[in-house]
Amino acid sequence: MEYGLSMMKRFLLFIVAAVLSSTAVMAQEVDTLTAVTLPALTPEQIVDTMPTAAVEEVPYYMQKRHSLQFSAGYVSAFYIGKLAVGFLWVATAAQHGTNWYFFGNYGLQYYCQMNRWCRIGAKANWEMDGYVVNSSSKADAVRIGYTTNNAVSLVFSTQFTYLNREKVQLYSGADVGAGMHIMHTRYDDKSKPAEDNIVPLFAFNITPLGVAFGSWPVYGYVETNLGYDALIKAGVGVHF
Repeated sequence: MEYGLSMMKRFLLFIVAAVLSSTAVMAQEVDTLTAVTLPALTPEQIVDTMPTAAVEEVPYYMQKRHSLQFSAGYVSAFYIGKLAVGFLWVATAAQHGTNWYFFGNYGLQYYCQMNRWCRIGAKANWEMDGYVVNSSSKADAVRIGYTTNNAVSLVFSTQFTYLNREKVQLYSGADVGAGMHIMHTRYDDKSKPAEDNIVPLFAFNITPLGVAFGSWPVYGYVETNLGYDALIKAGVGVHF
């Protein structure tokens, strides 16, 4: 019995000694950690250590979505139709027009790029021609005045790009809006008043094929058209 109690006392003393030893070691480690000082970080260093979100690259055609263009061409399909009507009028009218002059077809366009393949905008177009008015179609006819014709239009435009590269784009388009034809006749006889005839018209245009080329933001382009725009026109534009 006494031997058993002695062994139990020794075991308890061993447990107490182990606990006291562990406590001393832990206290020493805490003192060591407390003595270590962390370096102070500046606000810039703190920001640098923060994780940053990935930035998605914006496609080149969306970096400058807006564009402004100026174009010039020679003759429109509308003008050719009007010329045919004019020749019919010449053949039946008492007066006769000769020495036809054409001053060109000019336009100003604005577009906004909606996505990779579509952009929308507006186009203003102006076309002018003129001719001498003679008294008749006979050889002894004399000049009695001069007539100028102006065709103006303002249309909503949509273009669809089926090849979109940074330095070249291929596209087609369609336009619809309103226009007017203004005919002004001025007579050489000052006693005779000038005549003006204004006719409102439905304006339309189809662009079967257009090619834009060049480095951003300045570019050039060439188009084929059927309608109020020149059959073949060239221009220059700028993205902004």
